Amino acid sequence: MGRRVAAVALLVLLLAVPAAWAQNTGAQSPAGLLRIGTGGQSGTYFPIGNLIARAVSETPLGAGCAAADARDGRCGLPGVVAVAQTSNGSVANVAALQNGEIEMALVQADVADWAYNGKEIFAGKPPQDRLRFVAHLYSEAMHVVTRRAARINALAGLRGRTVAMDEPGSGTLVHVRNLLRVYSLSESDLKPVYIKPDLALPRLQADQLDVFFIVAGWPTRAVSDALAGGQASLLGIDAEAANRLIRQNPFLSYGSIPANAYPGQPAVTTLMVGAQLAVRADLPDDLIFAMLEAMWGPRGGAILAGGHPRGSDIRFDAALTGRSIPLHPGAERFYRARGLITN
Repeated sequence: MGRRVAAVALLVLLLAVPAAWAQNTGAQSPAGLLRIGTGGQSGTYFPIGNLIARAVSETPLGAGCAAADARDGRCGLPGVVAVAQTSNGSVANVAALQNGEIEMALVQADVADWAYNGKEIFAGKPPQDRLRFVAHLYSEAMHVVTRRAARINALAGLRGRTVAMDEPGSGTLVHVRNLLRVYSLSESDLKPVYIKPDLALPRLQADQLDVFFIVAGWPTRAVSDALAGGQASLLGIDAEAANRLIRQNPFLSYGSIPANAYPGQPAVTTLMVGAQLAVRADLPDDLIFAMLEAMWGPRGGAILAGGHPRGSDIRFDAALTGRSIPLHPGAERFYRARGLITN
């Protein structure tokens, strides 16, 4: 019943959307609907994408709608409904943006750079030139989750192990392959499984899997669930290996998942990469300006900070950090108007 009510509510909102945003929003999308590509439900992209959708969407006046954001009994961006969609992650998201299948997406900074410039896994392919940057969100970490009984104490010990590397089309798979090469390993040295972390978790709990990887902000549900039962632990990445990879990829950095990010877990050193919000280049400037106004406004800030532990890390003063693709003109106008771009 709840899903049916939600679907009816969405249909009513879409039917009420004015034509103001209909121009140049892509023939495959209903006017006023912003589809946000995220990731799997067990990662961080999906819940963060849902929060961004809430911050942007026009909704009836209620809790979290500050007086400054209210108008005519509603708040959010007039005439717009944003919807977070699950996906295979960054690589799939940039392809969906390029193809006009979605309007916005969460994308790893390095994957966005590779896609736009036709490098690395996108070498030899047409550049994904419809991608545009609108905001840095937060840093995400590579989580290496190991089954305790497998007694794996270092990544060099993955040879011969059953390892879930995430699905094709995910940013995580790209990084796992690069990381294996640093340790002089390849997929042929492992027993690789190409599944999402939410499918890897029950296999690990049933002793059918030794390790799974996920690049995500902390805490992420698949990792929380794995660690909660005491059958798994997080494995760190050593500085020498990490720095070799960072020299090859300037969008990576070395950092730590902090202590107690997962209850009772000590700090773990690992690779970090920025999570960015990207949009299609053909979205109208006024729409992007208004979307950022809603996202960075009092209501948007409250929704982001209160909806997920990483939401409080999404800060306006860091919005242009690590930009790896061209800025959307509507975003440039917004950040100039707010003083974040001054030259």
